[in-house]
Amino acid sequence: MRPDVMLRPAMADDLDDLLLLYRDLNPADPPLGDEAARCAFETMLAQPGLTIFVAEDDGKVVATATLIIIPNLTRGARPYGLIENVVTRASRRGQGFGEAVVRHAIAEGFAADCYKIMLLTGRQDGAVHRFYERCGLVQNKTGFQIRND
Repeated sequence: MRPDVMLRPAMADDLDDLLLLYRDLNPADPPLGDEAARCAFETMLAQPGLTIFVAEDDGKVVATATLIIIPNLTRGARPYGLIENVVTRASRRGQGFGEAVVRHAIAEGFAADCYKIMLLTGRQDGAVHRFYERCGLVQNKTGFQIRND
């Protein structure tokens, strides 16, 4: 992991950089209109328990991960976390930015007393799985989903 990565929560002026990153994550997604993107992003930034973390290099956002902290009534009322939308700019992969932002999201979740942090991936690529293992995640549960595409 790179020790020199600038990590921080996303701010309102990061929207364009994030939209570019998300194109690398899901290239088949239809582009959002400016107003829809701005409205969704403002809602996300205002959502309690949701933080979009970014990794910067030379003033550019090059990786991101979103952490959602979910209140809970089990485990002594300790919350749990969910990491979603992990992506590194294609040209910057393999340089430690993704690992830094994921590890940062995990650390922030544990600092918020989450008893666990979960992450699901639909990627079947073994390299992606090894990436998450390097970040400290363990593949030891079965995930299920239902989609409304």
